[in-house]
Amino acid sequence: MESEQFEKYQVFTEKTINNLSQQIIALENKLNMFTNLLEISKYINQYIKDPNLFPLINDMLIGVFGAKYSSIYIKLNSEYYEAAAQTNSGYLIEDEKKLIQEHQEEEFIINSNTPIYEKQVDEDSIYSCVGVPVKVDNRLLGFILIQHKEKNYFTKDHAVFLSSIGNHIGVAIENNYLYKRIKESAYRDGLTDIFNKRYFFETLNLIPNLAELNYSIAMIDLDDFKKINDTYGHPYGDCVLKVVANIIKNATRTNDIVARYGGDEIIIFFSDFTDKDKVMNRVEWMRGEIEGAVINNEGISSSVTASFGVYTKNNETLLLDEVIKKADDNMYLSKRRGKDKVTIN
Repeated sequence: MESEQFEKYQVFTEKTINNLSQQIIALENKLNMFTNLLEISKYINQYIKDPNLFPLINDMLIGVFGAKYSSIYIKLNSEYYEAAAQTNSGYLIEDEKKLIQEHQEEEFIINSNTPIYEKQVDEDSIYSCVGVPVKVDNRLLGFILIQHKEKNYFTKDHAVFLSSIGNHIGVAIENNYLYKRIKESAYRDGLTDIFNKRYFFETLNLIPNLAELNYSIAMIDLDDFKKINDTYGHPYGDCVLKVVANIIKNATRTNDIVARYGGDEIIIFFSDFTDKDKVMNRVEWMRGEIEGAVINNEGISSSVTASFGVYTKNNETLLLDEVIKKADDNMYLSKRRGKDKVTIN
């Protein structure tokens, strides 16, 4: 009898110890999450005006969750734009946006036995995903997605933790956006409303390891612009600059930088865009649009052409000034070849 009671007591004790151990592990996990939350919050507050804030937060989320991908989106005018995305394919970004819309922009957890994205059928396929909205005062500012290759990876605790981070990121989005608006007002060209030369260099010089990154630079110079000013007057010349700047701006992506380099020169930084055929097609389209535009202002109707010089920096180490010099040389080569042309290498 005493032996049976001892065995029951032993089983009860082992079960109790196991339960306590599980509770301790759960508490440790929550403590770790709380510690990480404090660290991320501290980091956000410290670097809230840093133009690279969101990519840096994204890297932290990757590490905290041990995830494959992490994406932060900002919602502007009913559209989502990636503030930071750790994805290896452009199509995945579009699929992420679709996933957000399918869940009515509300918190969700997906744990699937098959790849979440149909186009992914390799070792990098995603099986688990947690998404939370980013809100401030019940206003939807964006969305965060964390994705993992492991099956059944995410729990409600992950969602709660990510929502807590989302609150801090919401404040960061709002403050960072307001800061950027104020900053951009000092970095915009007053005539064309594209960026100015100061913004161009200050922004690019903040990019780590720019000398090793792949990108393209395009230099654009209006042909015979002095003759246009002398013939039609400076107000018409100003109108020409506005029209040309708008054409170029509309033909670039959100992560490219278009700036007035000086006088009638405009410079473009094409981020991670070095396929020469695709770059050539994009720039050639700009040239054709400028050539075909009929510019009307105060009874004057005329047109203008532009010469383009492009350099694609691909898998080589060059300083920004060196790349600009190569693009500028190509632009002058276009001038010598008869103007209204694109020279690229």
